[in-house]
Amino acid sequence: MRDNLLGYLLNALEEDEARDVEVMAERSPEVEHELKRLKTHVNLLEDSWVDVSPPAGLAARACAFLDSPIERTAAAQTVAADQSSETPLDDRPIASNSRAFSALTSNSSRFTFADMLVATGACLAAAVIFFPALASSRMLASRLQCENNLHQVGMALHEFAYQNKQQAYPAIDADGPTNFAGSFGLPLVEQGYLKSPEYLSCAANREKTDKFRLPTLKEVAQAAPEQIPGLHANFDLVYNYNLGTQQNGRVTPPKMQGRADYPVVSDIVRVGDKGKLSPKGHGVTGVNVLFDDGRVEFIRLDEIPELVRQYYFNDLGKVEAGVNENDPVLGSGFTKALSGR
Repeated sequence: MRDNLLGYLLNALEEDEARDVEVMAERSPEVEHELKRLKTHVNLLEDSWVDVSPPAGLAARACAFLDSPIERTAAAQTVAADQSSETPLDDRPIASNSRAFSALTSNSSRFTFADMLVATGACLAAAVIFFPALASSRMLASRLQCENNLHQVGMALHEFAYQNKQQAYPAIDADGPTNFAGSFGLPLVEQGYLKSPEYLSCAANREKTDKFRLPTLKEVAQAAPEQIPGLHANFDLVYNYNLGTQQNGRVTPPKMQGRADYPVVSDIVRVGDKGKLSPKGHGVTGVNVLFDDGRVEFIRLDEIPELVRQYYFNDLGKVEAGVNENDPVLGSGFTKALSGR
């Protein structure tokens, strides 16, 4: 995020990226504050440039210094040429570099078994260093790409919430054809808040050759039973989403209130046997989480596992909608808001 802000201040972003930064600054006081802080530092750097004039006579002294060695070198070369013309060719000394070349072409320079072992060891050492670094860089690139996706989803959710009086995010129905977490992105795409459904899924979880597609709300609602498996195929690849709050058998959607500790969307995390969390897309290191204030944070599972766990279970220990407004639960794919339905 800071890279985008610096790029904006230095006029290094594309037009659409610059607009995204402006929108985020307007809607998030935290982003606006960070932008102003960085602008102050950039201004200080610009003001620190001072033109310093070179010392008087520097050019003349440099030219005089350069002229003198050239004259001496030319004279020395003339003397050497005269001496060499008077000396027989066979009596002239062999240059040291000629001896070096002779050593390289002699039998003593054969590639030995020991040399081969050294070369092999060097190659293995390079491989041990290079390939883990390559894998790590790829994982970082994937993580940053998903982070950017979540920023786009966050802006779309905020725009969606601004358009209704309750300032609510998309609802997950308790019943009906869209009663699962993965369906939250359908209204965002259909109403133009997201340019493409691909923002709803991390590329690390998809086949590179496949174009990610989601059905429309109408297609889901009118699908015959035999069509449903095909229509639902990609919902399992959609980010986890906040299931909302349950009360008396009804579910209310999460609301936009700018809370810094209230998660709305995250990378895919599935709950397995005995409540084990299985993150998808970035190995087992951690997950990107989009919060209500528009911030995206990468949380490592090995550092604060209990914090991560509370985002995927409600206060009753169930994977369903929270029991109050301060009990967020991020469901994956086909997780229902009410598990008993």
